[in-house]
Amino acid sequence: MVIDMKMFFCRFVSFVLVSGIACSMVFAQKEYEKLFLKGNLADKNKAVAEAQSYGDGALALNALEFAVSARKILGEDSELAELCVTSVKSLSLGNSKGRESEVSSALCKVFREFSDERVRIAVIDAFSDFSSAEAVLLVNTYFNQRMENNEQMDEVLLKSVLFMGNYGNSYSFRLLFIGDILDVWPTYSENLSNSYGVLADRHEGEILQILSTVPPERRIVILKKINLNKKISEKVRGIVAENALSSVIYNGKEVKSKFSREDVELMLLSLEVAASTKWTRASSVSRDCFEVLKSQYEDNQVSEESFSLAIRNLAAIGSQDIVQALSLYLDSLNKKAESNSLSSNAVVLSVIESLGELGDKSAFDYLLYVTYLDYPAEVTDAAKSALAKLKW
Repeated sequence: MVIDMKMFFCRFVSFVLVSGIACSMVFAQKEYEKLFLKGNLADKNKAVAEAQSYGDGALALNALEFAVSARKILGEDSELAELCVTSVKSLSLGNSKGRESEVSSALCKVFREFSDERVRIAVIDAFSDFSSAEAVLLVNTYFNQRMENNEQMDEVLLKSVLFMGNYGNSYSFRLLFIGDILDVWPTYSENLSNSYGVLADRHEGEILQILSTVPPERRIVILKKINLNKKISEKVRGIVAENALSSVIYNGKEVKSKFSREDVELMLLSLEVAASTKWTRASSVSRDCFEVLKSQYEDNQVSEESFSLAIRNLAAIGSQDIVQALSLYLDSLNKKAESNSLSSNAVVLSVIESLGELGDKSAFDYLLYVTYLDYPAEVTDAAKSALAKLKW
């Protein structure tokens, strides 16, 4: 019986304590609600902060509605802006469960109504919890307007760039990418590239569409940006390089007859990117590119250093087409050597060493013949090394 009385007493004390706490919370709730309704802007700000401490997000949402309405009369009032900031920061997924869409819509209204930097930064930060299609559209539009007006980068824009990278869509990618390749904010190129880099693998079609609509000098910029961005996968970099090559080589299905200096630069760069990603799908267009570059080299439009590097890049891409192209080219170099018309050592070595790296036995006869001709010792030694690497 004594034990039962003790148990009863403990339960009674617990009930009293819990009831007391609950009553005090209800009382406190009524007090901060009263303060918000009756108080000035400073009091309203205090009431929202107090409500947040009790996990009440409803008052913050009401405060934002009040602020948007009051903005029409008070304008860019600093106290009203402060109330917005406090209210936005008081919202969280925990105290707004089931009302996420309503909160996101309210945040969008606040962003549109208030130009205060603190308010807009707070709203974009809050979008990380309350992102929506409306929020993405809002930030995209804001970024685009600032970019079109060529306005200076500031904290709100930087927040927008970060948000677009984390939560953006294909249009977000396009805007960020265009902003970077056009050097709208050259000092902030890294911020832009970091954000669109994480979106690129989902929106490679946007890159290819932009690539197809700009002149060769812009394609060079695009390819450089893509190649330097380590957040972009090798697959996407390879696809872009392949498409860049096709865009500069072909006129319809035929290889073009004339090439500008920018065309040649784009070819060389595209081969470099395709080689770095070992993008074998580019082997067919790369072979056609080799024929163009060979012609350009023979016309002194491409240096021996650039041509030699292009040959090594071809080998890194690797395919039977490329083996055949390089073998036939070595055959033509050998025929020149027969008549004592030796070609550049750098070019000959690049062909021989590339065939060795490719290791295809179909190059055997051409490599072997090098050792019988009057080439410099380093060339014949390279041919012997390449022969040893062939796979049988």
